[in-house]
Order: sequence, then C-alpha cells, then structure tokens
Amino acid sequence: MKKHDFSLRLIVFAVCAAFAINLFYLPDSGTVEAQDTEMRGVWVATVANLDYPSQGTTDAWQLRTELDTVLDNCQDMGFNTIFFQVRPSGDALYNSAVYPWSRYLTGTQGVAPGDGFDPLEYAVNEAHKRGMQLHAWINPYRVTNSSSDNDRLAPNNPAVLRPDLVLTDSTGKMYLNPGEADSIEIILEGIREIVRNYDVDGIHMDDYFYPSSGFDDSAAYYKYQDQYPDKADWRRSMVNTLISCAMEAVKEIDPTCMFGVSPGGIWANSDTPGGSNTNGSSSYHSLYADTKYWVENEYLDYIMPQIYWYNGQSGADYGTLLNWWSAVCAPTNVKLYIGEAAYKAAAGSEQAWSGQNGINELKTHVDMGRNSAYVGGYCMFAYSSFMDDQSLYNMIKDVNAVPIEAPTLGGTEQPQTPQVSEPQPGQAPQAPAATQEPVAQVPSAGAGSASSFTDMGEYGWAMPAIEELVSRGIVRGISATQFGPDVFISRADATALLYRVLQDVEVEFSDNFVDVTPDKYYYNEIGQAKATGVAWGVGDNRFEPEGTMLRQDMATLAYRVMRARHIVSAIPNTAKALNNYYDWSQIDFYARDAVAACVENNLMGGYGDGTIRPKDFATRIEFALFVQRIMTLMDNMQQ
Repeated sequence: MKKHDFSLRLIVFAVCAAFAINLFYLPDSGTVEAQDTEMRGVWVATVANLDYPSQGTTDAWQLRTELDTVLDNCQDMGFNTIFFQVRPSGDALYNSAVYPWSRYLTGTQGVAPGDGFDPLEYAVNEAHKRGMQLHAWINPYRVTNSSSDNDRLAPNNPAVLRPDLVLTDSTGKMYLNPGEADSIEIILEGIREIVRNYDVDGIHMDDYFYPSSGFDDSAAYYKYQDQYPDKADWRRSMVNTLISCAMEAVKEIDPTCMFGVSPGGIWANSDTPGGSNTNGSSSYHSLYADTKYWVENEYLDYIMPQIYWYNGQSGADYGTLLNWWSAVCAPTNVKLYIGEAAYKAAAGSEQAWSGQNGINELKTHVDMGRNSAYVGGYCMFAYSSFMDDQSLYNMIKDVNAVPIEAPTLGGTEQPQTPQVSEPQPGQAPQAPAATQEPVAQVPSAGAGSASSFTDMGEYGWAMPAIEELVSRGIVRGISATQFGPDVFISRADATALLYRVLQDVEVEFSDNFVDVTPDKYYYNEIGQAKATGVAWGVGDNRFEPEGTMLRQDMATLAYRVMRARHIVSAIPNTAKALNNYYDWSQIDFYARDAVAACVENNLMGGYGDGTIRPKDFATRIEFALFVQRIMTLMDNMQQ
C-alpha cells in the first residue's frame, strides 16, 4: 500500500502545471461576504413602446404620469438603477441638436412633447429623488426598426441629412454605416450632448452593432481593403474605434459618468481561440463586436453580457458563460454585471423557463451572481415583464428586500483610459488571443509564494495550506497578485485534476464525450474517467467541460476514484456524518454517501450557519483545500 501511495504522490507533483493554469476560472459559491454595492438594474425600453410610453403622445401630463408610475414600480421592486432607452432608432427622448424627437414618444418623429417636457431630464431628476441611478441607453447605429419606418424620418434625422452614410440590411432596416468615420462622429456627438446637458449616471449601449443579416458595405471597405485584406477584421476595427472613442468622449466631460455595453452573451464559441464552450450566435462573428477585446483593453467601465439562457442549456449553458465572462473580466478593472432574461421567466416556451420553473431559474441566476466575487450585479430585461406577472414582481421584490447602493465611480475616481492605442484605419486590428494550454512538467521546489496574493484577506485561515500548494507548484493564482479564491472550477479541470491525482494506472478507452475533443488538454483524463465510470455526462453524450461543478459532485467524483483505489474503503455512516447540517436533505441521493465519506475524512465540511450547501458551485479555494486534504489523507496512510 505504501508503494501505491508513493506513486499517487508522484502523480500529484506531475500535474502541477496543468493545475496551475486551468484550475478554476469562474465565480464563487456561498462564502462571499456581503458587497458594499450591487447593480440592481432594469431596462426600460421605449422602442416600439415596449415599456414607455404606452403609446406616442404629445400630452406632457400623460408622459409625466406614466414615467412616475415606471419609477415608482422600479423603486418598489428594489431596483437601484434604471437603464432608460433614450435613443431607440436614430431619434431621441430628449432635446437633441443631433437627433429628432422620437416617434415612439410623440407619435411623429421630429415632433416635440407639449409644455417643453423633456423625458430624460425628468427621469434623471425623479430617479435621483427616489435614490436610484439613471443611465442613458442608446442604440448607436440603428436608424429604423422596420423598413416600414423608412419613410417616416424627420427632415433633421442624420440619415436624411447624410444619406451617403446609410446602410440598409436585407430586411430593409436602415443603419448608420459602422464603416464610415462620419457615422462614428455623429454617434459620439450624440453621446457628448447627453453627458453635457443631463446629470446622467452613465451612457449605455445595447447589443446591436453591425446588422446581422445581409448588407453591402463594399464602398466603405474599398478605402481600407489594402490595409485590411480580411473585411471582418476591418469591420471589427471600426466598431472598436467607436467603443474606445465613446469612452474617451464620456470621460472628457464627466470622469464620474460610467460607460458600458450590454453585448450578446457569447463573444465567440469554442471553434475560435479563447471562445467559450458554447455553440450559438456570437458577437465577434455575427455583429463584428470584439467585446472580449474591449474588456482586455479597458475601453469600458463595465460590461453587461446578455446571458439569456438557463443552467444546463445545451450549447449555451448559463453557468459556463458566467464563468467565461468572469475569467475575462477578473484581471481587468472592467466591472461585470449580468444581463438577465426576465421576459423569459414564467412565460418561456421551454420547460426550464415556464411557470414557477422560470421564476426559480431567474432567482438562481441572481443568487449565482451574488455568490461570485467577480459579478457585481444584474440588469433585467425588461420592465414590462414584471408588470405582466405578479409572481415575478413579488420574486424580484423579495430578492431585493434589503436595500443596497448602486455602484458608482465616485467623485475622486480617475477616468479609465485604454491600455493600448486603438488601431486606426491602416493598422491591422489585434487578433483574438489563443487560449494558453497547460504544459505538463514537474515543478522545482519553491515554485512560487502565496504572499503576493492581495485578495485572500477573508481567507487568512487557509493561507498555510495555500502557501504549501503554491510553493510546491500545485496551485497558482489567476494573476501575479490574485489567487481568485471565489472563482468557480470547471467540470473539465476538476475531473482531470482529481483523476490525475488519484488514478495511478492508464486505462484504455475507445470513445469520449462528443464535446471533449482530442485537441483539449483534458481529453485523455476525461476519456479514462468515462471508461471507468468515474465521469458522467449531462445527456446526449455531452460532458460540458467548461460548465461548473456542484460541491456534491466534487465529493462524488473524488469518492468514486478513492474507493476504486482503496484509499477510502469503509462505508460511511451517512446519517451521523450529515445530520449536523440542516440542509442535508438537499443532497441528491446519489451523492449522499460520497459527501458523508468526504465529511468523515475531513475532506470537506460545512459553513458557520449549519449548512453544507451541496448545490453550490465549487470554488478555487474550496477545491484547493480539497486537494490539500486528500494529500494529507494519503500522507497519513503512508505512515
């Protein structure tokens, strides 16, 4: 038995580099202390009169009364931030020198409300009276939301004044051509006048950039084709220019005013280097919006990806995307908030979204964000979803029962500036960074030190164990100064690491999960784990390697391997081990013996409030300590 244990020790050391690079890249479970602020946002849409006003009218009293009702309801539900759509389609819900008054506001584009009423001015003042922030939400490029609107444009619409800047997609919708520098300048001037003239807390862009359907921008591209042989690269460069310049335009006028974007939830899929383990429409390829690049170069104060999918959804798992965005934002100063599909909750056609299932799903999303050290809040789309469903209204009111301040940059905050200069036409844009794969190697003694980590304040009690793991090269931080204790671990990393640590013989296998491909560093370990019954999928022969791992599954995975290797042999006294935790009944039946065995062997434990939280996601700190305790258990067996 001692020889067997020694071989296991060698395996522990042999996987150091892989563990160091790939161990967890995603957010915390229930151990994070309460945050000082939280984004509790809601989108109030004006396009097509979705949320406000109920219909176009010049009646100032009606417009004012409806806006009061919206703000009162938002306050009652506990929202602290309103994202008010003030430029839905080449128009304005404020007194603009660049864009005409919106037809969604008054019924006719270019016609002002009566009595000099300015919805943005009123909304800002009234939101602030109610203790809420108000961010001005703009759609940058869209001119018309339907081809039927093309002949309804006011004479002072930029598309009428500059028809040479108009791009029409295959459905007939009109856009300011993103490939034209003058289009960018019109959009920027529209941003500047809002920040100059209104006390808004932020400028917010949504997810519409280039049209997603066919369009002809060959004339604009002709001027740059020598510098950009790949038209897609050129398109992305032009959108990059808008985003970086928008940030500068905001900060030049008001450094405390926030700038952020709510892109589609998928930057790029796994077939693009650095993409998420998803299979869906991506902003990088479909809309030419390199949202990951914006975060990495800090072109924004925050990013709010619209993760409009549910946990476990094939091709676009919510937890997988939350983890991916957490990993992208963690090393930067860009804050991460999550865009949530309130419109799907209770009313979605899929079972996960229907009825109470959908309401529970949405609440779970909020809880996941609150349990993460890398997610600073959420924003719900959209206001009317809560007005249409009393149960949904009551749920969000209950979730937000304890008031909290919205995030702010503060009066002394220095404006963020891009870390690298944005490529101008004539320069090649930065290509997506390839994902760094681990290189297996045996680390030398003293591979690192945990003393440089600045984010371990509340985990001081765990520092001796972390110091040991870091010094032996078994664990590293997510950066030189951050360990990332509350980042979730992926299913692939957890499975591969535990299998390598605890399995001392090679097992031949003839097939693998369909989403675990031979080019992945964890291919062999997961294939062997599947062949021996240690790893299990999520259905349809899929493993979801970038998905998160529950605490009960962390215990089950380890228990299966430890029993197979005779490291743990005694049948646990499940009742005795688990009865101390009042939520033990939440442990699924298949995992109860495993959790009990891990508790009995001091591999995992509960929390100070008497819970063991089996359905929480396992984090870096939890998993690192889990591995350290397994090593201690093997040491004791060797003695």
